[in-house]
Amino acid sequence: MPEDTTQDSGLRTQDFVRWWPEGFGAIAVLLSRILTAPRTFWESDELLFAAAIRNFDPWRSHPHPPGYPLYVGLGKAFNLLFGDPFDALVALSIVSSVIGFLALAAAFRRYLGSRDLAVCGALLFYFSAAVLVHGTLPLSDGPSLMFVALTLYAATFFPEEATRRTAIGLGLACSAAIGTRPQLAVVLVPMLIGLLVWTRDLRRIAAGLISFAILSAAWFVPLMDAAGGWDKLVLWETRQASYVALHDAAASRGALSTGALLPRFVAHPWGPKWIALPVFAIALLGLIPLRRVRAQPLIPLAFFTIAYLLFAARVMDPADAARYSLPIMIGISLMFAAGLAMVRAGTRGRVAPLLVVILFSVAALAYTAPILRARSSRPSPPVAAADFINRSFPPNTVVLYDLSMRPDAEYLLSRFSSAPLEKGLREVYASAGIPVVIYADGGSTDPDAHVFSWPDSDAYGKLTRNHYRVVTVDPLRAPERYLPESGVYALERNEEGEEWRWLSPDSRIRIPPGHGSTAIVALKLSHDAPYEHDELRLLVNDREAARVDVTKTASTVSIPLPPRPGVEVRFIAQKSFSPATVLRNQDPRILAVQLLRLETK
Repeated sequence: MPEDTTQDSGLRTQDFVRWWPEGFGAIAVLLSRILTAPRTFWESDELLFAAAIRNFDPWRSHPHPPGYPLYVGLGKAFNLLFGDPFDALVALSIVSSVIGFLALAAAFRRYLGSRDLAVCGALLFYFSAAVLVHGTLPLSDGPSLMFVALTLYAATFFPEEATRRTAIGLGLACSAAIGTRPQLAVVLVPMLIGLLVWTRDLRRIAAGLISFAILSAAWFVPLMDAAGGWDKLVLWETRQASYVALHDAAASRGALSTGALLPRFVAHPWGPKWIALPVFAIALLGLIPLRRVRAQPLIPLAFFTIAYLLFAARVMDPADAARYSLPIMIGISLMFAAGLAMVRAGTRGRVAPLLVVILFSVAALAYTAPILRARSSRPSPPVAAADFINRSFPPNTVVLYDLSMRPDAEYLLSRFSSAPLEKGLREVYASAGIPVVIYADGGSTDPDAHVFSWPDSDAYGKLTRNHYRVVTVDPLRAPERYLPESGVYALERNEEGEEWRWLSPDSRIRIPPGHGSTAIVALKLSHDAPYEHDELRLLVNDREAARVDVTKTASTVSIPLPPRPGVEVRFIAQKSFSPATVLRNQDPRILAVQLLRLETK
């Protein structure tokens, strides 16, 4: 159509009509992110990032490894506008969602040749259950998805349409994605090199690699400097790699096989079966029209999706599968958008694809509503619990926290002295005059405890690590204090309020001075113990004080204590088991019975 400078208003109207799908989608994404944005911090990693905005200190896990240097830099820039790390990081995620949607729609349009279908695919992704829950949090996921979308858009020009400009854009987008979320390097670096080499043009290869190197140096050098130099950075990252190998890639998987893990990384991010199965059905339909698309542009996205899925399933913690799987969902969303072409052809309705996407979006919103409604309307349980401690306890209180609550305790309870529960207990168990409070992830049935919670839901179990839904503030009175000496494992609890310490077959605890004349001890076998009874001997200062038949129903025994200080209680069990052998998980401990409570009177 020839240009007509006399028809400026008409051209503007035509441009508006042509771009209305992207505009509609961007507005929908923006409004949905604003309305569902969290009111307070929630996940512990959020507080590590917020602390890094204030002071970038890798050795204090501000942030945690592998460092996320560009994300911290972007957060600092937004913090100049907002003046609060939480508000800054949430705003960064909201802006990233809108830009990411536009970039993803542009990439899908390059694949499908249809603006309407491309927008529908991008909307499906940004209104999927996992993205609704995680995309707006003050975490690196939202910005990293934006840069991944920009990377995939640039990749659609390779190799035939690639220019030096697109090579530079590809290098910058890849570097930004890795600087925001370094784990993506495992997939994006080989993809970048492969795409550049595919052009067989030295100038394009050089342009892409140089742009990647310059931006990477801009975020890597500050990380290295903050870590204390190259050697210390390598040591810091090596420790994290060892932890991932021992925990994420091993212990956290328990007895789950790769086949059992894959649904967590592929299906759970979409929600329940009644949402996920129709999504996959339409995505499979999309293979038919995708066969008619040129294969070359699809290769980068296919490589990215498959390689990242294999990496996630092999290395990443399955408890966080829904969040870690966000990049995988991009490829499925493209297949879904292609499948909508079949839906449109079958129904002969131009708006049918949009109606289908709206239906799935409403379903995802309804499914995630218990989480979205709670987090946007009231403080998270960790924050509510911290607010209660700040209001209710004197300044000399010592806060003993679960390890998973360390970032919350350090950031939200900075006016108190705090320590990990097991370490701190050793220091204060005998100091009856010092107030002590336990800040724990999970519930409690202790009459003194204060429990803060969000409503339970299937979405919470599938889409989160299932932590921080219930948080307990439990004052630890002097009669409840004792020191685990040997064979006594860390305090555990669940959301229902059960709490216990596992005892090994031979274990010992020390009673603090100033104790009462009697110890009340509550014991139990776990529901998955391979036996129904276990005879337990209780010795006080190596003299037998009681015998009890411990079963899977809680029982209580009273034992007399001598009046002098230095009292030690020993537990000797007749039976024990190894979870690694009985439950086929990777728990190396040898366990006997559960100590539910010990209190002196």
